[in-house]
Amino acid sequence: MKRWLQRAGGVFLGYAFAELLLHAARASAYGLKAQTLAGKLGALLFGVAVLAGCIVWLKRRFPRSFYHGFIVSTGLFFSFDIVAFHWIFGLHRITDGPEANVLEPILVAVGCFLLVRGLRDELRFQKRNEND
Repeated sequence: MKRWLQRAGGVFLGYAFAELLLHAARASAYGLKAQTLAGKLGALLFGVAVLAGCIVWLKRRFPRSFYHGFIVSTGLFFSFDIVAFHWIFGLHRITDGPEANVLEPILVAVGCFLLVRGLRDELRFQKRNEND
């Protein structure tokens, strides 16, 4: 039961973190708006850098199941959100320019990688703990 709660907590935190930090489609904060390609990419890279820092911090500070849940939810968010809402429904894009045609497939691939890695690592972790 405890491991299930850790996974669920990681999934919730991962989704909330990705939604709040990386889902600002207009790349604006505190009245600033990224209008140039460099500004848009800078805003996106800033979000990715903060996410990477949080992933490293979570791996060191939280139980493995929580960390794996965070990785899975972040990967699911990247891949599902972009495919469903950006591509199928056309509700919003990462940026307003043509660079989104390059960035979004990259983020879908990264999302799929994180999703598979988180699930694979959690299954390995469970098997290893069952054998102990």
